Amino acid sequence: RELYMDMGPHKVLPLAIISGILFLFTVIYYLQTAFTDPGILQQESPEEDNDMRSPLFKYVVIKGSSIRLKYCETCNFYRPPRTSHCSVCNRCVENFDHHCPWVNNCVGQQNQKFFILFTLYIFSISSLAMYMSVNKIVHCSDAEWSSCGALSPPISLMLLTILLFISLLFGLFTGIMFGTQLYAIVDDQTGIEKLKNEAATWERLTWRQNMQEVFGRSMGCTWLLPIMPSHLAPTKMHSAKFQV
Repeated sequence: RELYMDMGPHKVLPLAIISGILFLFTVIYYLQTAFTDPGILQQESPEEDNDMRSPLFKYVVIKGSSIRLKYCETCNFYRPPRTSHCSVCNRCVENFDHHCPWVNNCVGQQNQKFFILFTLYIFSISSLAMYMSVNKIVHCSDAEWSSCGALSPPISLMLLTILLFISLLFGLFTGIMFGTQLYAIVDDQTGIEKLKNEAATWERLTWRQNMQEVFGRSMGCTWLLPIMPSHLAPTKMHSAKFQV
């Protein structure tokens, strides 16, 4: 409360509203990232399509290009293009980027939008906390710590420093994560593809098309809202029946 009061009476209500909105959307995007199916493909039973179990690789032609598909011995099917196996979830995920321990879920085709906006709102909250912490320290220093609450000046300074450090830590981490995720989308390459240094065998899209694939085909305020893009149907796919 004292952090808000030191911002000035005319800023208390706007900052409280902004903080509440940021916190609400952070929780919403956390839950959506954690509980949305990232694009997990259903496993085949070992008894089905035994002829598909060898060789390890096969080549198919998609839109005039020869694409190599790898057989997943865990999921028992040939992985569709741009699909990778998550060793933590032990499932194949479409457009798999990485497994996030924060949300205990993979980040893939279906929930990448929610993950990116989750990092954005965490970064925004951290930035606001840093701003208010610095303002409090400056205010207390100008007042020679005579009107900075019931706590003693050393304790107040220590707590403010801890808050500033935590905010800076979270702000830097989520800011970098947000930037790398956006860059990966614009560059049309997932984190795992970049890590493996895979050459693009898929049709490259423009940066605008890539953004629309993740956030929604219609550009607008819905990009920042917790709404699943309409073209991403939240259904599981039986990958052994993948057709080219």
